[in-house]
Amino acid sequence: MSVRRRRQGYVPCLLAILVLLVGSLAAHPDAAQAATLRTKVFDFNACDQYGRDPECDATAAQRADVIASGVLFAGSNVVTLQEVCRYTFDRLLQRLGSAWHGTFFQTVAIGDDRCAPGARSWGIALLARAPAPTGVTATLLPNPLGETERRYLLCGDVVIGATFRVCSSHFSVKAVANGEQATAVGSVLSTHAGGGGAALLGVDTNIDVRSCPAAAALRPLYEGGFAGTSSSTCQTGTGVMVEADQWRTGGDGTYNAPTCGTSKCDYVFFVARRWGTDYRGVSTALWVSDHAVLRGDGTLTW
Repeated sequence: MSVRRRRQGYVPCLLAILVLLVGSLAAHPDAAQAATLRTKVFDFNACDQYGRDPECDATAAQRADVIASGVLFAGSNVVTLQEVCRYTFDRLLQRLGSAWHGTFFQTVAIGDDRCAPGARSWGIALLARAPAPTGVTATLLPNPLGETERRYLLCGDVVIGATFRVCSSHFSVKAVANGEQATAVGSVLSTHAGGGGAALLGVDTNIDVRSCPAAAALRPLYEGGFAGTSSSTCQTGTGVMVEADQWRTGGDGTYNAPTCGTSKCDYVFFVARRWGTDYRGVSTALWVSDHAVLRGDGTLTW
């Protein structure tokens, strides 16, 4: 057989291999299209209480400028806020730049000038370095005490490479209420994750996870063991989330970062099945609030 004939015989074989490869990629698009995003969340109870609380005695304008500096310095791409003035939210968006968008939800109409003269809207918010959030919802949480501030779960879909749901919430300070609120939020997030969705939550739960009795209220949020100390856990979760603001090999966190006084009551959660186990974080005090900033980041895969 001549060299020419041998080469002609190779052509059908090569075409057959090419068809098989294309078919394999079409049958397994995830392998061909897998991508990742380092999701960097900046969670903060802003304590917009100018003139009412000595520990939070910064103007809304000062607070917005300090938050913006912290977000940009850390390279965050998602921000979740609680106890924030609408005035602060608007100014923060301006300071972050045109690439940032977000949504604010009023939880209470205030009757004083803690935000700015004539600015009377106060609540929770979320922002992302992405187009404006879509599918925004504000779910009213159980509020049996009839508190002035109504408690909500605010969520919106953002697109940074992939679509994922960003949520912010502020639970009651009363144990009889915040346990029911954690259950409601855990149910919403579990339902979303059950459909394959990715979601993250920045939340002030007013529950110290280092206290084993108190941490039981957070079981609907966590997947697997959590709470206690850096060397042992005391609870087993029933939810779908991991606490992404702290890091420990093989665990959900070191729980050694107080965020409100001596307590750890602020958290960043990711849906466990959608984010890798390389999450980590840090808390940093800011003079504009009685809470510390909580940063949590991890790798989203799609």
